[in-house]
Amino acid sequence: MKSTSLIAAAGLTLLSCLMAPDASAASCSGRGCNEKDPVATGCSSGSTVADSKPMYPSGRAELRWSPTCRTNWVRITDYPGGDSALRITVWAGNDHVGFVAPGTPGTHWGNMVFAPGCAHGEVLYVAKDGSHQSERLASSDC
Repeated sequence: MKSTSLIAAAGLTLLSCLMAPDASAASCSGRGCNEKDPVATGCSSGSTVADSKPMYPSGRAELRWSPTCRTNWVRITDYPGGDSALRITVWAGNDHVGFVAPGTPGTHWGNMVFAPGCAHGEVLYVAKDGSHQSERLASSDC
């Protein structure tokens, strides 16, 4: 009788796990993610770097890809700060998303665009020495 109870309890536990919503599930997908924050929606979880370039004088620009949401966005890491805000743009086909992030030191990212194929990203900024800089990024499907 004990083994039957244990099997039934294990079966109910497995069934409840299968029916429970995934706590890490994204709150959007496809074009429904356009102009949304990848972190707030859960799309950044499991994302990968599609392209990456160093920024002047330091920092790194990344074009990120979410296989879960099928979206791209641009993230800047280790930014030393600059004389102006960062203008972050990402586009795929006719979908185009722009975002302005503060020119403060640290990590910044823009909003997402649905991009099942080729996607591009760009960061425009003014470095502390006053020079205008841009970094362009592209996914491997371009």
